[in-house]
Amino acid sequence: MARLESGSRVSVRELFFAASPDPAGCVDVMPGGSGSEGYRAAVERVGLFSSFGRGVVAVSGAGALRVVNGLASNDVKDVPSGRGVYSFLLDRRGRVVVDLRIFPAAGFERDVGDSGMETLWLDTPGDALPALEDHLRKYVPPMLARHGVTSVAVHTLIGPRATEALERWGAATGVSFLRPAGELAPLEATTVHVGGKAALAARREEIEGAGFDLYVDHAGDARDARQLLRQLDDAVTRVGGAAAGRGDWEILRLERGLPVFGSELGAERLAQEAGQDGRAVSFSKGCFTGQEVVARIHYRGHVNRHLRGLRWAPDALRDARDLVGADLHAPSDGARPVGVVTSAVHSPRFGPIGLGYVRREIALDAVLEPVDHPGVALHVTDVPFTNG
Repeated sequence: MARLESGSRVSVRELFFAASPDPAGCVDVMPGGSGSEGYRAAVERVGLFSSFGRGVVAVSGAGALRVVNGLASNDVKDVPSGRGVYSFLLDRRGRVVVDLRIFPAAGFERDVGDSGMETLWLDTPGDALPALEDHLRKYVPPMLARHGVTSVAVHTLIGPRATEALERWGAATGVSFLRPAGELAPLEATTVHVGGKAALAARREEIEGAGFDLYVDHAGDARDARQLLRQLDDAVTRVGGAAAGRGDWEILRLERGLPVFGSELGAERLAQEAGQDGRAVSFSKGCFTGQEVVARIHYRGHVNRHLRGLRWAPDALRDARDLVGADLHAPSDGARPVGVVTSAVHSPRFGPIGLGYVRREIALDAVLEPVDHPGVALHVTDVPFTNG
């Protein structure tokens, strides 16, 4: 596998919000593969993803933990001590309103042992913010907690050298971690003091790959925000990494079979269709909105569709994204739809890959065809592709 040279540099500005990978940068993993240097860095060393569309909502008050626990499909009891969770918020029909990660706010260590949690941070895709705010307005009593969108920015380091880059940033800037980042378990967080302000560092889940998320609230101070970005960029570059963009993340998350709000998750999807039960749902925590439907499916029934991987020949389509939204049918069964493509990319490592919902009777290794692209054979696979 090709390696990045330690001195190579791609600036944050050059790749910030990149819409798609640059086909000029090849990764020597699969013949014909292509990807930007940001993708390559995230796979081989470390990629820096800065503020690419996530939003953070704060829920504060004496009843914050109680009301969030009553809405979240996962158990949030350990959040006050610094262990975050990935969760869904569901409607009463068991359908996904939003997916999110729930963390304590920066500085939480001073509150551990108190009678209640002062503030929780709900980290969700930016596109999901309106749905999240509507849900909180509907279900959070003002006498128990208040909520609102914050100005917290999320900076993400992904790759096998993410810990080294984060530590280098801390050493170069005098940033202090209350706990060493390398000691954190997946979804565990610690407070970081950045220029006299409290920020939060959290290790990413194992399913997402090695890395950290850094939550920093500059409260509208653009100069501080730019300085932080330059510092992180410098630390990442010094360990051979590079800045990365949205297109790079889209490839990485499809390779790992991760559903995302707006593509695989939304109001038309039952919680268990996405196959994230073990990650996002607690079946022992007690009541939460939508629990009755989730429990009925888990103990007595099944869902009719499952999230699956899709693969096809590299020369079958010029642009993988042409498949997004396509209905699928079995070539031997006429035009009866049995699935839909939700996301598709060309991976430098795995070739053309996609995610889609397929009816449960469709077996793995089955061949389906998009209605709008006759003759293109899509092979149904399990995910993640990284296990292949």
